[in-house]
Amino acid sequence: MRKFILSLICGAAALGASAQIHFNAGLETSHLWRGLEVSSGVDVTSQFSFSDKANHFNIGVWGGMGLNRDKYKEFDYFVSYSIGGFSVALWDIWNFTNAEGEAAKCFNYNCRTTGRFQDLSLSYNFGEKVPLTLTWATIISGSDRGTVKEAKDTQRYSTFVQAAYKVYEDDKFVVTPSVAGNFAFKPTMNEEGKKRETFYGDEGGINDVRLNVTYKLKVGNHSMPITGTAMWNPQANRGYYGVSINLINL
Repeated sequence: MRKFILSLICGAAALGASAQIHFNAGLETSHLWRGLEVSSGVDVTSQFSFSDKANHFNIGVWGGMGLNRDKYKEFDYFVSYSIGGFSVALWDIWNFTNAEGEAAKCFNYNCRTTGRFQDLSLSYNFGEKVPLTLTWATIISGSDRGTVKEAKDTQRYSTFVQAAYKVYEDDKFVVTPSVAGNFAFKPTMNEEGKKRETFYGDEGGINDVRLNVTYKLKVGNHSMPITGTAMWNPQANRGYYGVSINLINL
């Protein structure tokens, strides 16, 4: 997968003078992702990318860093293509919070020891008349493996499927509920010896039910949207709440 990193650099270089540069940064009270609370404290997140003039092809990096004791650290690479309502994206995700040994090595792509995983997603937005977005994402390689010894050699191909529908929007607010579930093509044994573990939990099922409410805050001509997220994970019997603000979007 080192070739993936080189392709990011080469892809950005190939865009040359015609490239558009994008940068955004924000704060969040916790990092909520696919039914999981990835970090439990205030984080700084940012992303920069390069795209063609039409903004179809996009290539860049994303990072997150915790400001409190949990020391959340994440550094991802991505490449995506979108046209109309359709988009496809490949992410190389590395959360190295408290990582040790081989998992703490940035260029370790050995599937049995790496802390990285590669996520391929497809999504389609039906447009304003039917403001529905469907997403399918499968972890295609990397650290998506079992937690017990007998399952370490099994790539699970854990998959997350989501439907999000914008139910309200005006000049101040956007309200979007969503529901998502997960399964694995090759679930692995848990400690009780049952074959059902996925990347997202002890078993597949509905693991992300959420309500996003965004306030379209403006400071002068600068847009700084604030989003409150209530997220429930029925599969794990958990619930989380987070707030995020986009400070810069260039």
